[in-house]
Amino acid sequence: MRPDRTFIALTVVLLGAISLPAQDQVSLTVDATMDIYRAGGYNDGSDGIAPVVFSFPAGAWRTMTFPSIGGGWSCSYSVPTYGADGTTSGPCSLTPTNLNPVGPFSGYHLTDFVGALAGVFLEDSLPASAPPALRFYVSNNADGGIQTDFLTLSPKIGQVFFIGDGLTGTGSGSVQKFFVPPTSTHLYLGYVDVCTLTSTAPGCYFDNVGSLSVTARLQQYVPDWVEPTLSTAPSARIGPALTYDAADHYTLLFGGSSAFEPGTSYGDTWVWRYGWYQLSPATSPPPRAAAGLAYDPTTGTAVLFGGRDNSDGGPLGGTWTWDGVAWTQQFPRVSPSPRNAPMVYDPITQTVLLFGGLGPFDDAQEGVTPYNDTWSWNGRMKTWTQLSPATSPSPRGSSLAYDPLTRTVLLFGGDNGAGDCCNVYYNETWTWNGITWTQQFPPNSPSPRNDVSLAYDPTLGVIVASGGYNIPGEGLADQWAWKGATWTQLSLPTQPSARWDSGMEFDPLTGGLVLFGGETTGDNVTNQTWLLIPVAVR
Repeated sequence: MRPDRTFIALTVVLLGAISLPAQDQVSLTVDATMDIYRAGGYNDGSDGIAPVVFSFPAGAWRTMTFPSIGGGWSCSYSVPTYGADGTTSGPCSLTPTNLNPVGPFSGYHLTDFVGALAGVFLEDSLPASAPPALRFYVSNNADGGIQTDFLTLSPKIGQVFFIGDGLTGTGSGSVQKFFVPPTSTHLYLGYVDVCTLTSTAPGCYFDNVGSLSVTARLQQYVPDWVEPTLSTAPSARIGPALTYDAADHYTLLFGGSSAFEPGTSYGDTWVWRYGWYQLSPATSPPPRAAAGLAYDPTTGTAVLFGGRDNSDGGPLGGTWTWDGVAWTQQFPRVSPSPRNAPMVYDPITQTVLLFGGLGPFDDAQEGVTPYNDTWSWNGRMKTWTQLSPATSPSPRGSSLAYDPLTRTVLLFGGDNGAGDCCNVYYNETWTWNGITWTQQFPPNSPSPRNDVSLAYDPTLGVIVASGGYNIPGEGLADQWAWKGATWTQLSLPTQPSARWDSGMEFDPLTGGLVLFGGETTGDNVTNQTWLLIPVAVR
C-alpha cells in the first residue's frame, strides 16, 4: 500500500522533541555535548546535556532509517572533527569506549573505533533494569560483537546502539534498518564519551565540538501476502519439503510430486534466497513427495525422512542429511517405518521430532495406515529413538511447528488416512513439551482440515496455519494464527487462493514466510511462490 502522505521535515535543536504520526521523518541537530545516557530525563552525573529525541506512537512493525546524516564533531576542540561513523585514528581513538551499564541503560562496547552517533529506544518511562550490552567493531572481531556494516539491527528498550552514518559503509553503501521495539515511543540520539583509558562511565563532554544534522525516518509496515515476479522456479508440485538452513542461509526445498497417485515424484533440490535456484548435488534421495524435513542446528545439517512415491502411492523410508553440498544417506540401527510424516526441530530436547503420519495402503479401511507413534532424531548420534509419551493424539497425518513462546511443539489438524470416501478430518490442537502430548482446548479454532501449511513467524510472533482441505478437491483459503492460547483468524489485504499440500517456512533473509506450490481447487497443481512479509505503508 502506498498512501499519498507527504513527508514532514522539522528541525529539533538540543532539547527539542517532536511527536508525529507514524511513517514520517524529521530532521534533528545532534550537538556533540549530548550524552546518550541522559535520555528520558535520567541524570547520569556527567557534564553532558540531554540528547535530542524523536517521539512517536507505540506500535508493531516499524523500522527507523537514517537516509541522510551530515556534519562533523570531535572529542576535543583541539582535535580535527570526524563524521558520524566516528574515528579509528588520532587522539580521540586512544580513549576506548567500554561502558558498564548506567542506571536503566545497557553498557556500550566498541572494539576498534570511537565517536559514532549512538541511539537508544525508550518507552514513556525508563526501563526497570538495564538490558545486555552490545559490542560493535569495524574490522577487528577478536572480541566478537556486531560489525558496523550490518544491514539490520533490533535493539531492545534501553539498549544503547551504534548508528553512525546510517549506511553499511562510511558515506556509501546500503541504508541500514533498525527495527523499532513495539512498545517504544521515543528515539534518543547522542554521543558516548569517557574521560580516561580506564573510564567505564560517560563523561568529558564539556570540550566536545561540532554537531550532526540527522534525518530520521520512521516507517510503518503491515503484514501481507505478496506474489513476487520470478525468473525461475521449481515445477508445479504438491508435497514439497521445506526447511530453513541456518548454516547456509537459505530455505531448502526437496522433491514433491506433479499430482497425487498417479503422479511424477521429484528428487530435485532447490534453495530460496531472494529467488529460486536449483542445486545439483552429487547424491540425492530417491524422488518423493511429502517427506519430513527439518534443520538440525546441533549438526548444521538438514535431516529428511520418508515420504511417498506418488507414481504408486507407496510410502518410503530412509534417513538423509544435507550438509549444504550433498545429500548423505544415514543408516541408523532403528528407524520409523516407511511413511510420510511431519518433522520439526525441538530446541528443548535438541532433537528433531517426528509424529505419526500415513503409511502403506490398508485394504481393510480402503485407505492408508495412520500412525500415532512419536520419534526423535539425535543428529549428533545419528540415531532414531521411539518415545513413549503418556498421552498422544490419535493416529493421523498432521502438521507440526515449534512455538518458542510456550516452548512446545504444536500439532494441528490432520486426517485418519481413510481415503476420499471416509476420511475423518481433525481440528484438534496438541502440544509436545519434550515428554508427552497434551491436548489443548482453545476457545477458537480453524475448521477440521488436513494438508495445512504450518510455520512459526517470529516477525508476527505467531504460528501461521494456511489453507488445507476437508472436502476432496476443494481447498481452503483461510489463514489462522496461534499465539499460545487460542487461534485467531487473520484478515490480510491479500492472500493466496485456496490450496493444500503446499510447503511453507519462515525465511529470515526475506523477513517472512515463504509458501510454495500445492494444489488449488479444481485439482490444479501450482508452482506459485507467495511471501507473507512486512509491506510498507507510507
